[in-house]
Amino acid sequence: MSSGDNPGERNPFAPPPADAPDQPWQPRAPRSADGGDGPDGERPGRADGDGWQPRPPAPQPPRLDPTDPAQRKARNAALAGLFALICVLAGVTWVALFVGVLGIVWGIGAMRAPRPSTAVGVAPAGPNPLTPAALAGVLTGAMTVVVASSVIGLGLYYDDYVTCVRDSLTTVGADNCSRLAPQWYVDLVGNGRN
Repeated sequence: MSSGDNPGERNPFAPPPADAPDQPWQPRAPRSADGGDGPDGERPGRADGDGWQPRPPAPQPPRLDPTDPAQRKARNAALAGLFALICVLAGVTWVALFVGVLGIVWGIGAMRAPRPSTAVGVAPAGPNPLTPAALAGVLTGAMTVVVASSVIGLGLYYDDYVTCVRDSLTTVGADNCSRLAPQWYVDLVGNGRN
């Protein structure tokens, strides 16, 4: 511990001498590697004594630009994939099929769009920031298209069963239609008369 009386010993917490002039506040300089802490040592953010140099900014995600067609396609792809998935779960298979295909088309279009570059003639570094939204739209759209086309295809293949159930007037008549389709399809669709 220093008492502040020894001028060779530096204590940053000791009060200044009584006859010292007032000085404006300055941040304390960190100690250099050789143990000295004068202004000659290298400090982070200093460059040749020119003053404080700001650090380069961190990379930021792309800003929402409604006029950018690639961003619009990526956003529409993600929303279309989600809407198609909701439609297929709700049983609106034709709408789900159409919207799922739109999600795939928009997602592929967004992923194929050129990435924004920072300067003219300079190739952009890093992945395309639109890829996650576009890929989500493509994957959910593709899953929805597979499920919706399977439901529609099975409905067309077993059309006799669907027509028989729809035209039957009684529950017994609807139960007799089960001979027109395999049991797993009858269990999956149900006879529509609960």
